[in-house]
Amino acid sequence: MRKTVLYSLLLVFLFGLGSNACKKNAAQFPSNKTVDNDSTEQSLIEMNKALTIREDSLIQNYINKQSVVFRKTPSGVWYRIQKTTKLDSIKNDSIISFSYIAYSLEGVKLKEGIKTNKFNKKELPTGLEEGLKLMRKGESARIIIPWYLAYGMQGNEEIPPYTSIIYDVSCDK
Repeated sequence: MRKTVLYSLLLVFLFGLGSNACKKNAAQFPSNKTVDNDSTEQSLIEMNKALTIREDSLIQNYINKQSVVFRKTPSGVWYRIQKTTKLDSIKNDSIISFSYIAYSLEGVKLKEGIKTNKFNKKELPTGLEEGLKLMRKGESARIIIPWYLAYGMQGNEEIPPYTSIIYDVSCDK
C-alpha cells in the first residue's frame, strides 16, 4: 500500500514536471530596443492636419464675407437654415426628397438635381447627410462642406478633387 502511494506521488511529480517543461516563457526584448514610429505615417498625418487647417481657414474667409450668420458642427460642416418650418425633424431613419444646387467656394456651379435619400446608406457625401439631418421637412438651407467631408482627394466626374462645396438645399414636406 505504501509503495502504491509512493508510486502515485512519483507519477504526479513527473507529470507536473513534464507539463511545466512544455510551457514557453514570453520573449524578452533587450532594454536598449525601442519601438520606431513609422516616419511616412507620421508625415501623412501631419500633411492631412495641415490640409484640414488650410481648408477650414478658406471656408472661414468665405463665411466672414457673408452678411448672414452660419453655424458650425463639431465635424466641420457649416450651415444656415434659410427658411424654417415647424414640420417634423429629419431623423436617422428618415427617407427624404430634396432639391439642391452645388457650388464651389469660388461660386462655380458644379451640379444640381433632385434626390430621394434614405440616411446611413452612403449614397451622399458625409457632410451633406449631416447637414440634412439638421433640417426639418419643408426647410431650405445653405450647407458648406469641406472637401474632406464631401468628395475628398479623388472627387468624381462632376466635382474636382479637394473641392469644398456649398449646397443650397430644399427639403420636401
